[in-house]
Amino acid sequence: MESKYSILLSLLMLQCLSLLCVSQSQDFDFFYFVQQWPGSYCDTKQSCCYPNTGKPTADFGIHGLWPNYKDGSYPSNCDPNNSFNQAKILDLISNMQKNWPSLACPSSNSIQFWTHEWEKHGTCSESVLSQHGYFDTALSLKGKTNLLEALTSAGINPDGNSYSLVNIKNAIKGAIGYTPWIECNVDASGNSQLYQIYLCVDNSGSDLIECPCLSLLCVSQSQDFDFFYFVQQWPGSYCDTKQSCCYPNTGKPSADFGIHGLWPNFKNGSYPSNCDPKNSFNQAKILDLISNMKKNWPSLACPSSNSIQFWTHEWEKHGTCSESVLNQHGYFDTALSLKGKTNLLKALKTAGINPDGNSYNLQNIKNAIKGAIGYTPWIECNVDATGNSQLYQIYICVDTSGSSLIECPVFPKGKCGSEIEFPSF
Repeated sequence: MESKYSILLSLLMLQCLSLLCVSQSQDFDFFYFVQQWPGSYCDTKQSCCYPNTGKPTADFGIHGLWPNYKDGSYPSNCDPNNSFNQAKILDLISNMQKNWPSLACPSSNSIQFWTHEWEKHGTCSESVLSQHGYFDTALSLKGKTNLLEALTSAGINPDGNSYSLVNIKNAIKGAIGYTPWIECNVDASGNSQLYQIYLCVDNSGSDLIECPCLSLLCVSQSQDFDFFYFVQQWPGSYCDTKQSCCYPNTGKPSADFGIHGLWPNFKNGSYPSNCDPKNSFNQAKILDLISNMKKNWPSLACPSSNSIQFWTHEWEKHGTCSESVLNQHGYFDTALSLKGKTNLLKALKTAGINPDGNSYNLQNIKNAIKGAIGYTPWIECNVDATGNSQLYQIYICVDTSGSSLIECPVFPKGKCGSEIEFPSF
């Protein structure tokens, strides 16, 4: 097991939702420069795989350089025409393999990780940084900050012991002059641990600054929330991307929207997460729901699975933040009931909007759903393998009891084009 920093605090991430489907780069206010402790990535139920180049050094690795807005939202996937091109960064590859390794399974040469970071985040900074400049800037910031040295100099070592969160922050601020933000995750035993460190950088990428928006909290108890997002996903759009998909062990799902999750949210656009690490997913509590969940809540992630890992993630990240009103069985049962109540595919087909690969007017899609359920949905797009925008997920808002649909107090940031594809499945 990798050594790790452990902090006896639970993680609550209050992140403003900002799902964007756009076709060009956008201005932004600042960067988050995010570094990740590999021991914490690996010491979870998910585990990790070392890259083909071997086990990384025991040091923080770069996660990404992420353009952000001061309201806490962020642009993403801003220029699908500017794909990652390894030829543009050949002189950086050796440095990146050391300082920006992927720990995702299966083992890889990290190209997929770098591709994701450039295409999701880097393309939104191309008004100031070329592709080479984006990666070179992140590598320079890694050298400039040297988080491990800052912590070990203050007697805070990656030895599996617990340290004061305030002392960790003070050690980093003392070394670099600016306040960091600490993100935690939960290890395989349910303990909270130091996972990622966020620093803020001006929109040129050259200078560290104090963060305009710090919305990541490590706290010790679950919190109330204002409403739920009930999110359903079109499997054809999930599968029709560069990432592709894998069908669950039970076979190809039916051509219908599948549940992604039931997510507690705040009216300011942020949300709680991982609120109770002691209340882990327990399949025994939902045995009577399994058959229904396999049909209506399947995982399409690779490799193929029985969807247990997907449901575990949804309960532990989101469901635990609703346990003041819904127990574990109630959480999944409520989502299944909402799926039946909304019936999005029927609403769209009734309006002549079919999953046939054609493009449809975004407003007509919204009107069809609102006409059927009585409330305004929010549409999230993604981009297919050839760069076309397509209908991906539909958000509907639900009151804090989980029983009644409501008008959304706030919509996620971002937008789709006026015409979007509805791919077949």
